[in-house]
Amino acid sequence: MIQENELYRKVADACQMGTAEAFHLHSRIHRLRWFGRSDIWVKRDDELSFGVSGTKLRKHASVIPFLKQQGIGEVVVIGGAHSNNVLSAAQTLTENNIRITPFLLGPPHRKQGNAKLLSLFVDDNEIHWISRSRWADCAALANNYAEKRRSEGIKIFVLPEGAHHPLAVPGALSLLVDILRNEREAGVRFDHIFIDAGTGMVAQSLLAGAAALERKTVFHIVVLAGLFEDFKSGLSQVIQYTGEVMQIFPVSLPDYHLYYPVTARSFGSTNRTILREIQRIAREDGILADPVYSAKLFLTARQTITDKRLEGNILMIHSGGGLALSGFLDHPVFHSTVE
Repeated sequence: MIQENELYRKVADACQMGTAEAFHLHSRIHRLRWFGRSDIWVKRDDELSFGVSGTKLRKHASVIPFLKQQGIGEVVVIGGAHSNNVLSAAQTLTENNIRITPFLLGPPHRKQGNAKLLSLFVDDNEIHWISRSRWADCAALANNYAEKRRSEGIKIFVLPEGAHHPLAVPGALSLLVDILRNEREAGVRFDHIFIDAGTGMVAQSLLAGAAALERKTVFHIVVLAGLFEDFKSGLSQVIQYTGEVMQIFPVSLPDYHLYYPVTARSFGSTNRTILREIQRIAREDGILADPVYSAKLFLTARQTITDKRLEGNILMIHSGGGLALSGFLDHPVFHSTVE
């Protein structure tokens, strides 16, 4: 078991949280007016940055200081064409004068959302497109490229898909540290926490940190990419990373439940139901949600709360990604009356 203040110190040191250039890792919480209740809250990680998706910013908060300390000049970033992490990395790396070399699944049939925004940062001829049939070999191809660059004298680093890397653990754990701050300030303790999971590292770190603190909250995780087995495998990795990087050794995991999205289950897919939910959230809650992550989280959470009749204080983690909406705003759903 670890004490809260010790966890905070470890996270703060890795993220260099006392420095002028540190990323801002504090986000607020506020109530949602769902089902006539006053005990359902949302954590606004979407407000951490305009361009960098909230939970991605947390992971980069501990990766970037390491890259700068090591004098890394180029980073290979692996991901999908519409990845929040790739778009986030394009910003955080460029800001720190580090070249980004994307290895992406694709190319997509047409550019929209994040894929279109990425072209602001990276020329198409600088992207290494990997077809779906070769995607299983992407990590090997990226590492081969990195070895070639090293032979040319370039200090290079390979950032896996979703920044699922040991160096990202401290930043990912900053979410738990910040939730504890929110609880103290609001005078509440959350009985249930909902979070989405792409590669799943932030959600997995949340579980590992809660285990280290012997936290009894029930976690509800909406798995947006891959299978439940993939999430559990990644969780085992993160628990190992937490021990290696943070010297924190979780023993017994808290109670957690995995869900697939209630609709548009395929990662990156969307439909009219999702777009309607985005419109509902905007009009009823005053929040921008994106079609890949947060809208599916909110929709699945609403159904789960109702079906399971969840009681007590409930927190939704809004992970950000609102820029992805830019590719969908011309859809007819957004120009008609909510049904």
